[in-house]
Amino acid sequence: MNSVFAARLTKLRRERGMSQKDAAKMLGVSQSLMSHYEKGIRECSLDFVCRASNFFDVSCDYLLGQVDTRRSLSEEFDMTDTVQDGEYRTSTLFRASVMLNDSMVKCGSPEKLKDYFALSIYRMAVCAANGGYIPKKWISLNCETSSVFGSALMMEIIRELTSEQNPESQKNIAEPKCVKTVVEHSEKLIRKRAAELAAEKSR
Repeated sequence: MNSVFAARLTKLRRERGMSQKDAAKMLGVSQSLMSHYEKGIRECSLDFVCRASNFFDVSCDYLLGQVDTRRSLSEEFDMTDTVQDGEYRTSTLFRASVMLNDSMVKCGSPEKLKDYFALSIYRMAVCAANGGYIPKKWISLNCETSSVFGSALMMEIIRELTSEQNPESQKNIAEPKCVKTVVEHSEKLIRKRAAELAAEKSR
Protein backbone atom coordinates (compact mmCIF):
# COMPACT_ATOMS: atom_id res chain seq x y z
CA MET A 1 0.00 0.00 0.00
CA ASN A 2 1.46 3.37 -0.97
CA SER A 3 2.45 6.18 1.38
CA VAL A 4 -0.38 8.39 0.09
CA PHE A 5 -2.92 5.90 1.43
CA ALA A 6 -1.27 5.93 4.85
CA ALA A 7 -1.13 9.73 4.95
CA ARG A 8 -4.72 10.18 3.82
CA LEU A 9 -6.07 7.56 6.19
CA THR A 10 -4.35 9.37 9.07
CA LYS A 11 -5.57 12.77 7.90
CA LEU A 12 -9.19 11.63 7.56
CA ARG A 13 -9.16 10.09 11.03
CA ARG A 14 -7.73 13.24 12.59
CA GLU A 15 -10.27 15.42 10.79
CA ARG A 16 -12.96 13.42 12.55
CA GLY A 17 -11.20 14.02 15.87
CA MET A 18 -10.96 10.26 16.41
CA SER A 19 -8.27 8.30 18.18
CA GLN A 20 -6.68 5.32 16.45
CA LYS A 21 -8.49 3.08 18.91
CA ASP A 22 -11.91 4.50 18.09
CA ALA A 23 -11.30 4.48 14.34
CA ALA A 24 -10.02 0.91 14.47
CA LYS A 25 -13.16 -0.18 16.32
CA MET A 26 -15.44 1.49 13.79
CA LEU A 27 -13.52 -0.07 10.90
CA GLY A 28 -13.41 -3.54 12.42
CA VAL A 29 -9.65 -3.90 12.94
CA SER A 30 -7.31 -3.86 15.92
CA GLN A 31 -5.61 -0.65 17.02
CA SER A 32 -2.18 -2.11 16.25
CA LEU A 33 -3.27 -2.98 12.72
CA MET A 34 -4.71 0.50 12.26
CA SER A 35 -1.39 1.92 13.41
CA HIS A 36 0.47 -0.22 10.88
CA TYR A 37 -1.82 0.97 8.09
CA GLU A 38 -1.25 4.61 9.02
CA LYS A 39 2.50 4.13 9.18
CA GLY A 40 2.52 2.36 5.83
CA ILE A 41 4.27 -0.72 7.16
CA ARG A 42 1.40 -3.12 6.50
CA GLU A 43 -0.79 -3.55 3.45
CA CYS A 44 -4.53 -3.68 4.01
CA SER A 45 -7.17 -5.65 2.15
CA LEU A 46 -9.44 -4.27 -0.53
CA ASP A 47 -12.31 -4.85 1.88
CA PHE A 48 -10.72 -2.47 4.38
CA VAL A 49 -10.20 0.17 1.69
CA CYS A 50 -13.90 -0.04 0.82
CA ARG A 51 -14.95 0.15 4.48
CA ALA A 52 -12.66 3.12 5.10
CA SER A 53 -13.89 4.96 2.01
CA ASN A 54 -17.51 4.46 3.08
CA PHE A 55 -16.82 5.47 6.66
CA PHE A 56 -14.87 8.61 5.78
CA ASP A 57 -17.18 9.42 2.85
CA VAL A 58 -14.44 9.54 0.22
CA SER A 59 -13.80 7.50 -2.90
CA CYS A 60 -11.47 4.51 -2.91
CA ASP A 61 -9.46 6.25 -5.62
CA TYR A 62 -8.90 9.21 -3.29
CA LEU A 63 -7.73 6.96 -0.46
CA LEU A 64 -5.34 5.15 -2.78
CA GLY A 65 -3.92 8.39 -4.14
CA GLN A 66 -5.31 7.96 -7.65
CA VAL A 67 -7.20 11.27 -7.53
CA ASP A 68 -6.97 14.40 -5.39
CA THR A 69 -10.70 15.03 -5.06
CA ARG A 70 -12.36 13.23 -2.19
CA ARG A 71 -15.48 12.04 -3.96
CA SER A 72 -16.54 11.36 -7.50
CA LEU A 73 -19.26 13.97 -6.97
CA SER A 74 -16.57 16.59 -6.57
CA GLU A 75 -14.96 15.41 -9.80
CA GLU A 76 -18.22 15.80 -11.72
CA PHE A 77 -19.23 19.12 -10.16
CA ASP A 78 -16.84 22.02 -9.73
CA MET A 79 -17.15 23.07 -6.10
CA THR A 80 -16.16 26.68 -6.76
CA ASP A 81 -18.94 29.28 -7.05
CA THR A 82 -20.70 29.45 -10.42
CA VAL A 83 -23.15 31.92 -11.95
CA GLN A 84 -25.87 29.26 -11.74
CA ASP A 85 -25.36 29.01 -7.97
CA GLY A 86 -27.24 32.30 -7.67
CA GLU A 87 -30.33 30.67 -9.18
CA TYR A 88 -32.74 28.53 -7.16
CA ARG A 89 -32.61 25.25 -9.09
CA THR A 90 -32.20 21.54 -8.39
CA SER A 91 -28.46 21.60 -9.12
CA THR A 92 -28.08 24.46 -6.61
CA LEU A 93 -29.78 22.37 -3.92
CA PHE A 94 -27.51 19.45 -4.74
CA ARG A 95 -24.34 21.55 -4.64
CA ALA A 96 -25.41 23.17 -1.37
CA SER A 97 -25.91 19.75 0.23
CA VAL A 98 -22.45 18.62 -0.94
CA MET A 99 -20.77 21.74 0.45
CA LEU A 100 -22.63 21.45 3.75
CA ASN A 101 -21.50 17.85 3.93
CA ASP A 102 -17.89 18.93 3.41
CA SER A 103 -18.22 21.35 6.35
CA MET A 104 -19.81 18.67 8.54
CA VAL A 105 -16.99 16.24 7.74
CA LYS A 106 -14.56 18.70 9.30
CA CYS A 107 -16.78 18.82 12.40
CA GLY A 108 -17.01 15.04 12.62
CA SER A 109 -20.76 14.69 11.89
CA PRO A 110 -21.14 13.72 8.20
CA GLU A 111 -23.26 10.64 8.88
CA LYS A 112 -25.93 12.68 10.67
CA LEU A 113 -26.20 15.13 7.80
CA LYS A 114 -26.50 12.30 5.27
CA ASP A 115 -29.15 10.65 7.44
CA TYR A 116 -31.07 13.92 7.59
CA PHE A 117 -30.99 14.32 3.81
CA ALA A 118 -31.98 10.67 3.38
CA LEU A 119 -34.96 11.09 5.69
CA SER A 120 -36.00 14.28 3.88
CA ILE A 121 -36.01 12.47 0.54
CA TYR A 122 -37.75 9.48 2.14
CA ARG A 123 -40.55 11.65 3.54
CA MET A 124 -41.03 13.25 0.13
CA ALA A 125 -41.16 9.77 -1.43
CA VAL A 126 -43.84 8.77 1.10
CA CYS A 127 -45.87 11.88 0.20
CA ALA A 128 -45.42 11.11 -3.50
CA ALA A 129 -46.62 7.54 -2.93
CA ASN A 130 -49.66 8.72 -0.98
CA GLY A 131 -50.44 11.25 -3.72
CA GLY A 132 -50.24 8.65 -6.46
CA TYR A 133 -47.15 10.14 -8.10
CA ILE A 134 -45.05 7.02 -7.56
CA PRO A 135 -46.03 3.37 -6.83
CA LYS A 136 -46.74 2.68 -3.16
CA LYS A 137 -44.71 -0.52 -3.47
CA TRP A 138 -41.61 1.69 -3.50
CA ILE A 139 -42.24 2.20 0.22
CA SER A 140 -42.07 -1.02 2.22
CA LEU A 141 -43.19 0.45 5.57
CA ASN A 142 -46.62 1.76 6.46
CA CYS A 143 -46.67 5.23 4.88
CA GLU A 144 -48.45 7.00 7.74
CA THR A 145 -46.33 5.45 10.48
CA SER A 146 -43.03 5.88 8.62
CA SER A 147 -43.77 9.55 7.94
CA VAL A 148 -44.33 10.22 11.65
CA PHE A 149 -41.18 8.36 12.69
CA GLY A 150 -39.22 10.01 9.90
CA SER A 151 -40.19 13.46 11.18
CA ALA A 152 -39.24 12.48 14.73
CA LEU A 153 -35.85 11.18 13.61
CA MET A 154 -35.13 14.38 11.69
CA MET A 155 -35.88 16.47 14.78
CA GLU A 156 -33.64 14.18 16.83
CA ILE A 157 -30.78 14.69 14.38
CA ILE A 158 -31.26 18.46 14.55
CA ARG A 159 -31.07 18.36 18.35
CA GLU A 160 -27.91 16.24 18.24
CA LEU A 161 -26.22 18.51 15.72
CA THR A 162 -27.16 21.57 17.78
CA SER A 163 -25.69 20.02 20.92
CA GLU A 164 -22.41 19.32 19.08
CA GLN A 165 -21.67 22.93 18.19
CA ASN A 166 -18.04 23.55 17.28
CA PRO A 167 -17.37 27.34 17.31
CA GLU A 168 -13.72 26.89 16.32
CA SER A 169 -14.71 25.25 13.04
CA GLN A 170 -16.79 28.28 12.06
CA LYS A 171 -13.85 30.66 11.77
CA ASN A 172 -12.83 32.00 8.36
CA ILE A 173 -15.39 29.97 6.41
CA ALA A 174 -16.57 31.70 3.24
CA GLU A 175 -20.25 31.18 2.48
CA PRO A 176 -20.66 29.32 -0.83
CA LYS A 177 -23.04 31.07 -3.22
CA CYS A 178 -25.18 27.94 -3.59
CA VAL A 179 -25.71 27.73 0.18
CA LYS A 180 -26.52 31.46 0.30
CA THR A 181 -29.13 31.01 -2.43
CA VAL A 182 -30.81 28.10 -0.66
CA VAL A 183 -30.79 29.89 2.71
CA GLU A 184 -32.25 33.07 1.23
CA HIS A 185 -35.00 31.15 -0.60
CA SER A 186 -35.89 29.16 2.52
CA GLU A 187 -36.04 32.28 4.69
CA LYS A 188 -38.24 33.94 2.07
CA LEU A 189 -40.68 31.03 2.34
CA ILE A 190 -40.62 31.24 6.14
CA ARG A 191 -41.25 35.00 6.17
CA LYS A 192 -44.10 34.63 3.70
CA ARG A 193 -45.78 31.92 5.75
CA ALA A 194 -45.27 33.85 8.99
CA ALA A 195 -46.92 36.90 7.42
CA GLU A 196 -49.85 34.79 6.24
CA LEU A 197 -50.37 33.32 9.71
CA ALA A 198 -50.16 36.78 11.30
CA ALA A 199 -52.74 38.07 8.83
CA GLU A 200 -55.08 35.18 9.62
CA LYS A 201 -54.85 35.84 13.35
CA SER A 202 -55.60 39.53 12.92
CA ARG A 203 -58.89 38.84 11.14
